[in-house]
Formats: sequence, structure tokens, C-alpha cells
Amino acid sequence: MSTDMRGIHQESLFSKQIMMSVVVSEQSRYRVLANALPWPELANVANAERAKHVDLSNGRPLNMRLHLGAYTAQTMNGWTDRETEEMVKYHAGVRVLCGLEECSDSLDRTSVETFRNMLGKEGSEILNRVIVQNAAGAGFTGSELCASDTTVQESPIAYPTEVGHMKNISEKLLGIGKKLKKAVALKLVGLQKKAHDLVTKYRLFTRGKAEEVLKKKKELSQKLHKTVKAMSNLAAKNIQGLKPAVQAKIQEQISFFKHMLKQIAPWLKTGFHPKNKILSLWETTARSISKGKVGKSCEFGRRWIITRLLGGYIIGTPCEKLGADADTSIADEVIINFMETFGEIPQAVVYDRGADSPKNEKFLNAVGVEEVCIFKKGTEKMNVSEPVLEMARRERSLNESSIANIKHQKYNFTKPRARSSDSCVLKGHTAILGFNVNNLFRDISQAWGMKLEIT
Repeated sequence: MSTDMRGIHQESLFSKQIMMSVVVSEQSRYRVLANALPWPELANVANAERAKHVDLSNGRPLNMRLHLGAYTAQTMNGWTDRETEEMVKYHAGVRVLCGLEECSDSLDRTSVETFRNMLGKEGSEILNRVIVQNAAGAGFTGSELCASDTTVQESPIAYPTEVGHMKNISEKLLGIGKKLKKAVALKLVGLQKKAHDLVTKYRLFTRGKAEEVLKKKKELSQKLHKTVKAMSNLAAKNIQGLKPAVQAKIQEQISFFKHMLKQIAPWLKTGFHPKNKILSLWETTARSISKGKVGKSCEFGRRWIITRLLGGYIIGTPCEKLGADADTSIADEVIINFMETFGEIPQAVVYDRGADSPKNEKFLNAVGVEEVCIFKKGTEKMNVSEPVLEMARRERSLNESSIANIKHQKYNFTKPRARSSDSCVLKGHTAILGFNVNNLFRDISQAWGMKLEIT
């Protein structure tokens, strides 16, 4: 068989200018969503959040459709800012979603980040609410069902160790010392060197679980704690000569370090951690949450309430409780989050046996929930009809499936790419938003009798 060699041999890199046209299929999810998303409502939400940071009447106009389209595409696919920049430039479907069919405009990764930070966690949550409300208006979901559970959004932190915390605190205090008097700075350098030597001895010469080794670990840990505490006290006494703004900021940092050292002290004596112990110097809302699972006794992060609605759509919010408290008093948070989206009480509430408590049942009955489907502990069954019981079992398992879906790396929900507590919460909301937008495309495609085309 002969071979067609056209395009293989190039005469010159600059021999001709290449122009091409790309046809975006009618089944493309970006083209479908470009026509179906409630752009005016989304823009109103974005402008309301932007107005908290900038004066909308001044400065260079922002292409709202471009930025909202890029924001939506990023949440749907879990792209980084650099990937989003590339897709907006070169992906025909994404350009349609961004309203760039007839121009060559684009945006860079810093614009993507700036717009996302302006919207923040509140803006992302409201955008998701708009998507769910429009899906309900189209008949794809509704306010009849509220199937909830809590899950852990694992934080992107290293496995927390007390020695590691004290080492990091000593290094932070050494950095503060550079802003103080030279004599104080030199003392802090000496103390930090002593702390560094103690950490080295702990890590190199305390291997194993023998009684002598454990005794040595405890001795070195106590010496390290005493040294770092002395550093914090020394720094706290010598910040008076700084500018008021700098002094206030450093005082806040030192107070935080002292609080962490105070929480570490009981562990040095008893081996047990106090309640609501801080696990990270930067992710202060992360907590150790007991899961009781085989191979994973606990997870480090924050608890989220995830509620599955009819049609597979979900809403979610971080729990007000930071720690690993049981779900026996969670019903009020679930209903508040539901009402913020729909403005009414659901007909049925489904929850696992963790929420089995008189307090939850009393609250749900008081607010007017018709079918309280909380699974009972032990062998007792719910006091509902057999069809409702089957519905509760089905929705309970589907809720677990929805949680597993948003925890997929595609949506960046768990261990998100974030450098602050607020950014971690924001990533949780954008994961839910991306999941719901993909669900909306699925339902629209089925309603229009189209073949799904994920591009």
C-alpha cells in the first residue's frame, strides 16, 4: 500500500501562515452549557462579591463572561491556573463557553487567580446555589429530599508531630528575631541552635519502641519544649521598640505559638492530646477526626456536611464544629444549609445512624419534616413505611457515592492545592460547583435527546 507523505516534509518554518477553523459539536458540553447557564444571575453574584474588594465604577472593565466561563471550566475539570490559561487560549469548546468565538481575547493565570480570590468561598457557595436553583426550575432536582452525611475534607498538611511543630516554631521565632535588637537576635540564634540539636538527637538516636528509647524521647521532647518556650518568652519581651503595626502582627504570632506550646505540654506529660488541638501552623482549622475505619483510624482536616438532592445534585458547607464530635446534634446545620438554597423545609431527611438521637428527631419534627429517615443504632428499625424505608436505604448509599465523586482528584476537594484555611474551604465549594455543573450538562443532554460528549 502506498503512503501519503503530505505534511511530513516542511520546506521552511516560516514558509506560510497557518489559519484554521474549528467546528465545536452541538453535543459538546461547553457549547451546551454556554447556551444553558444562567449567565446574568452568575454575573450578579460575581459583581456583588467583587464590589467588596474593588470599585466597580473605576478602572479597566472586566470581561465578566470570559472570567465566569474560565472559572466554570476550571471547577468542572480540576485544572490548575496554568492549565486554565492554556485551555482558554487553545481549546475551542472552552472559548465558546467563555464567549470568545469572534475574537482572539484570552486571560492569564494571574487573572484566573485574582478573579477566584475575589469571589472567595462565599461567592462560590452562592454560585453553586444559583446552579442548583436553576436545575430545580428545569425539573432536574427539587426540594423534596435532603439526604445528608458528614465527611472529612483532608487538609494538605504533613503528618503532624509535636517535635515537628516545636522545630517549626523555633524557626519562625528565629525569623522574628531578625527584626529585634542585635543582642536579642543573637540569644535567639543560640537557643534555636540548641533546639535544632535536640531535634537531630530525637530523630537519629531514638529509633524503636524499647523502654529506654521511649524514656529518651520523652526527655528530649521536654528539653525541646523548654527551649522553644524560652525563645517565645524572650521574643515577647523585646518587641516594644517596633512600629505599632509590626508589633501587633508579631504579638499575634507569638501568642499563637504560645497557645500551641501550651497544648503540647499535656502530651509531654501524659501522652494524650487535649481536645480541639491545633495540628498545623498555617491550617489552623484542621483537626484530628476519628473515623474508626480499618487502616485509617483518623483523618486530619475539617468536617463538611454534604447533602444529596434529587437527581444527584449536592450542596455542602463546613460544619461549625471543628472536631470529631458525633452527628447527634447536626440536624439544625443540615436544615439551615438546605433552606439557604430552597427556602423551604424538605419532605424527607435521610441520615445514617450517627445522627440517631432524640435531639435531632425532636428538631426535625418541630420544623415540619414529614419523613424523618434517620437509621437507628442496633437492630431497631425506623418508624416509617416500607417504601420510605427502601427509599432511605437507596438514598443513603447514593449519598456515599456522591461524596466519593467529589473526593476524586478531578474536583480537588480533599487535600486541595491551597495555602490557607479559607482557600481550603473555597476549594471545597468549587469542587461541589464543578460536580453540579457536570450534572447539569448530563441532564440537559438527556432532556434534549443528545448523546453525551465529554470534551
